[in-house]
Parts: sequence; structure tokens; C-alpha cells
Amino acid sequence: MPDQTDTPGPDAGDNPGTGGPRGFMVYIAIALLVILVFLIFFGNILGPGATSSTAITENTWSLRSFSGPDGTITPVLNGTTVSAKFSPDGTLTGSGGCNSYSARYMVRDTVIVVSRVAATSLACEDNNATFQEMRYFASIEDAAFFRVSDRVLTLYGTDGKPLLVFSPAQPGH
Repeated sequence: MPDQTDTPGPDAGDNPGTGGPRGFMVYIAIALLVILVFLIFFGNILGPGATSSTAITENTWSLRSFSGPDGTITPVLNGTTVSAKFSPDGTLTGSGGCNSYSARYMVRDTVIVVSRVAATSLACEDNNATFQEMRYFASIEDAAFFRVSDRVLTLYGTDGKPLLVFSPAQPGH
């Protein structure tokens, strides 16, 4: 008899229907796929877009610091209160330190567009307060992106650099 090479029969683990290693991997792959679909579906419903756009409207914000023309971050002048209230209807209102203002805004995910600011025309007590208010109004109109993190709202310019940094206003301010 000629020498025959034994051809092995199918292994019990090679048939997915037998519950061997390959069958087990198929079930894990299906389970992971279901989890992935679940995360994608609920991530789009409850994800960053919804959270970001609602987080901006949850507080009246008090300006802590702003970017000067040269990019340096400057704290708000003592004795001045600069505020922003982003209403869910797309209205932005507040105080620039000397004057009340209003504008319209739109948010999509973390992108923000603010219309031209309309403000009252009261004179500030000093030139520093006037400069701060003018810088604030220009910066809020230049805002392109925002982020709310650890109860701090930061508005960024198109270059990705921070323009305005807010914290929640204290009640009564």
C-alpha cells in the first residue's frame, strides 16, 4: 500500500455552529457591533451638540478675562461687571460694563456666530472701562467657537485662541 498522508477532518473548533472558538468569536463580534450601533445612535441624540448648545444657556455668564489686541489675556477691571445671557431663543443680552447690549446668536455643536452688538450709549467713568467695553463687544462679535468646561465658558476666535473667558454670574449680579 502506498503511503497516504492523513488528511485531518474538520476540527470541532472550526465550525461556527459547534460552539468552538470561532463560533464564540462570531458572538462577540455581533455583541460588539450591537454596542457600537447603540453608542452611535445615542451619541448623536444626547452627544456634544445637544450638550454644548444647552450648556451655554444654563447660566448668566460673568466675564473674567478677555484678550487684548496683542493677544494677551487681561482680567476684567475691578468695579466693572461684564455679563452675557444666551437665551434659548437665540438672543444674547447683558452688560458691557457701562452699557446694556443685545445681539442675536446661533450655535451648532461648538460653533457660534454672534450678530452685530446693539448697545446703549452711556459714557463710561474712565477710558480703561471704555476700552474694555469696546474690546468686549468686538471680541464677542469675532467669536467663532466656544467650550463649556468645569463651569467656565470660553469663546475662541477663528485662529483657535481664547477671546473671552466667563464664569457663572453670582446671583444678584
